[in-house]
Amino acid sequence: MAPIRHFFRPCRLLGFFLLAHAANPVIAESTSTTSPAPTRSTPPLTPITTTPSVPPESTAKTGSPKPASVPANPLQGRQPSKPVPGPTNDKPIKPPAIDRIPQTSASLPKTELPARLIGSIRQVKPYQSQKLVALTFDLCEGANEKAGYDAQLVNYLRTQQVRATFFAGGKWMRSHPDKTLALMADPLFEIGNHTWTHGNLRVLRGAVVYDQINRAQTEYQSFRTQLFNSAYARTPDAKVLAHIPAALSLFRFPYGACSTESLAAVNKMGLAAIQWSIVTGDPAKGQTADRISRAILQQIQPGSIIVAHANGRGWHTAAALPAVVTELRKRGYEFVTVSELLGRGEVVAADSCYETKPGDNAKYDRLSKTNPKR
Repeated sequence: MAPIRHFFRPCRLLGFFLLAHAANPVIAESTSTTSPAPTRSTPPLTPITTTPSVPPESTAKTGSPKPASVPANPLQGRQPSKPVPGPTNDKPIKPPAIDRIPQTSASLPKTELPARLIGSIRQVKPYQSQKLVALTFDLCEGANEKAGYDAQLVNYLRTQQVRATFFAGGKWMRSHPDKTLALMADPLFEIGNHTWTHGNLRVLRGAVVYDQINRAQTEYQSFRTQLFNSAYARTPDAKVLAHIPAALSLFRFPYGACSTESLAAVNKMGLAAIQWSIVTGDPAKGQTADRISRAILQQIQPGSIIVAHANGRGWHTAAALPAVVTELRKRGYEFVTVSELLGRGEVVAADSCYETKPGDNAKYDRLSKTNPKR
């Protein structure tokens, strides 16, 4: 496949869970309002008429993680603070000792990935030229920090019934338990693995590579177990949980960087490595909503995979979505998750990970070597 020209800059658990009474499964997490959704690609959830009780946000603390209690309705989100145009909640957490990757040996699960999904997947050629597009959002968090959550972005996707895939870091999940449960329970969305602490798997070697991958898998499975063992899972509304897989099947390399060893390791663990064909460039402070929308609309083609951020590090990403979603729907595009896209076309993959051509993201290797904990 010809290289796609774009520029890409990359991107703990002790807060109180939401204690809500039965509530509308899809509650706005942003104070902004949006217009009614166009024709939905997935059926809406059945509303519940009672009003939620929402406690204030709590402050993240350090220490060993404590078991979390699942809210009465995990799809009920907290009301966020006023949306801001750029990164938020990215203050360092000290000490970060519990988040260090253990130097232990790792064994490979006995999972076989279909041959058609081997390699670094950049896009899909849909059968019968269907106009399909996959929006993906990274939720990454380094070892010595606490990243944020773009509630305005997620709320827009919900109100407009836009399907999307979120690649979540294991540490991000631990730092944002209520958000993780809500994203997991929402049938509009799917979650993928984005390593434990956004480690550069082209620089890291040996057991630490598997630990970065496995810890994120385990964190997801822990949240899923909590959800399925909760009181909510025994209510009539729990039917929405049927879509939640037992284990993550998608993976995204931090910085879009992989080695032959790490790419093979990801695939051997039964994970499809998902790259992209369109980059928003939203981590750049100078990025604007207009430039993001133009980048997408000018490069879009059936089977495109778009990468952006929803961890508070994306500049003006939420502001760009209305123009993008409206125009693409006008052009006849259908928003699907990555898993859905993979099942509806011919996969286009490379044998290495890069931005526009092999080796063009080596700058992230130098960054990782100077800060090996990331």
